[in-house]
Amino acid sequence: MAYRWGFNNLSYNGQFYVSSGGFEKAKPTHHYGPIGRSGYMIHCVTSGHGIFISDGKTYHVKKGDMFFIQPHKTIVMKADQDDPWSYYWIRFIGNLASKYMDRINLTYKNPIMNVKDLPGVYDRVIGIVEYSKNKGPKDFYYQAKVLEILDLLEKKYPKNTNKRSQLSKDDICKVAIQYIRNHYDEQISVHDLVSYLNIDRTYLYRIFMRKHNMSPQEYINQYRLQKASELLKSPEGTIESVAYSSGFKTYQSFFKMFKKYYAISPLAFREKYVLKDTVSEIKKKNNL
Repeated sequence: MAYRWGFNNLSYNGQFYVSSGGFEKAKPTHHYGPIGRSGYMIHCVTSGHGIFISDGKTYHVKKGDMFFIQPHKTIVMKADQDDPWSYYWIRFIGNLASKYMDRINLTYKNPIMNVKDLPGVYDRVIGIVEYSKNKGPKDFYYQAKVLEILDLLEKKYPKNTNKRSQLSKDDICKVAIQYIRNHYDEQISVHDLVSYLNIDRTYLYRIFMRKHNMSPQEYINQYRLQKASELLKSPEGTIESVAYSSGFKTYQSFFKMFKKYYAISPLAFREKYVLKDTVSEIKKKNNL
C-alpha cells in the first residue's frame, strides 16, 4: 500500500532554508522523472529497492543507501516492482547552501552514500522529518540539523582546500583578509597567513602592495588598530585589555603603534570620544 507524507517550512529565508521534507512508501514501479529539482536533496532508503539515475548512470539502491540530488541536474527515480522502496527525504536551498555545498566533494556525478559510512547523516535526515510532526516553530531545529549533516559530509567528502595558489590574485586577497578578520585577536603573523594560504610570502606581499598599497603585516596592524579604536570609544575595559583584545602582544607595542597611526595616545583618544562626552552628558542632566 502506497503512503506519502511531508512538510513545508513556512519560515523562509534566502540564505539557508530547509524548505521541505517527507516520507514515501512507493507503489511498485512508481516512476518519477526525468526531471531537475530546484534545491539540494538527500534521500534515505529505509526499506525495499529502487533505481536512481543521475548523470546518465543507473544506481540500484536498497535499504540503508542514500542518494544526493543536485539542483537542476536531471534525475530519474523508480521503485522496484517486487520490493518497492520507502524513503525519507529533505530539501534545502539558499545562497549559503550553495556556498556550503561548494566545499563538499559530493555532486550528481557521485551521488550514492550508505548508512554504514554516514550513520549520522541517515539518522538526522529521518530525525528532521519526524521532528516536523511536533507543534510550534521548527526552523531553527531544521537548520541546526542540516548544518550537522553538512559537517559530516565535508569530513567524509572533503575538497582539497590546500591548493590556495590556484586561486586568482583577487581571491587570494579576499581569503587572506577574511582570515585576518577572523583571527586578528589571536596574535597571528604573516607566517600563519602564508601557511594557511599555502603560497610564497613574497607573492602575497606583491598582491597586497598591488591591491592595498601596503604589506600584509601593515594590513594586520591597521586592522587591529581599527578594532582597538572601536573598543576605546566604549568606557568598558582598561586600555591594556583593549590592546590584548585587539591582538597586540604587549601594551608597549600597542601604545607606540597607536600613537604613530592616530597621532594621539590611546588614553587621549578615549578621553576625546568617551570621557569628555560622558562628563558633558552628566552636566546636561543635572543642569550644571
